[in-house]
Amino acid sequence: MEPLRQLAKEKLSGRKIFAVMSAKGGVGKSIFSAIFSLVLSEKEDVTLIDMDIHTMASSKLFGFEGKLHEVSKNGIEPFNIGRLNLISLSGVVKNNYVILPGGNQSSVMESLISFSNLKGNVVFDMPPGLGDELLVLEKLANNYSPLVVTTPSKVSIKVVKYLLDYIEKEKGKKNVSLVVNMAYFNCDDKIVKPFGSVNYDELKYEGYSFDKIVEIPIDPKIEDYIGRIQDYSGEIKEKIKNDFLK
Repeated sequence: MEPLRQLAKEKLSGRKIFAVMSAKGGVGKSIFSAIFSLVLSEKEDVTLIDMDIHTMASSKLFGFEGKLHEVSKNGIEPFNIGRLNLISLSGVVKNNYVILPGGNQSSVMESLISFSNLKGNVVFDMPPGLGDELLVLEKLANNYSPLVVTTPSKVSIKVVKYLLDYIEKEKGKKNVSLVVNMAYFNCDDKIVKPFGSVNYDELKYEGYSFDKIVEIPIDPKIEDYIGRIQDYSGEIKEKIKNDFLK
């Protein structure tokens, strides 16, 4: 095995690993990853690794845009938000955009894991689609828990099924959770679903099974917390805390 890949595998060994993923972009995956990690970190050390290396959204959500990681004898030191530790390529390249062809994406993923000072369990914010990063994740941590994010839209569900087919039917994973983001408004205790509803019976009939299904509400206030999402305490966070991790 290549030394870099072996080192990354050893770094992840013994940790509980969550992979927040989607076959489609624009479904709110990074915001979910950030709030999910924050909720986890209320009880334990967690490292959120931003693997969406093209957008590097996590650093922007937490207000670390333009800031660089420090390096110690233990490696790349994460940005700290209480017990949540954030590793992002933006902390290496600052505000510069990154274009990575082919296998270079895998090398960046392995390098971030290998040379970072990981603490506690790990949450990966994966890039959208079925690319090299997903294949590398399989090689480094086959025991990860997939959290597949979609919206209720029919297009999003159709695209996400490609990812579900891969991780459920091809890889045989049984601990898949489905996160339906932007599922509803809570308007004076009346539930409104502007993007429609997911037909869960149809998904079951088609052979998909989930460890958990969680519908995440729309909270317009979340926009006020971009750059300081660690201060957010609204209904999205409460939903994750009460219905996902309870």
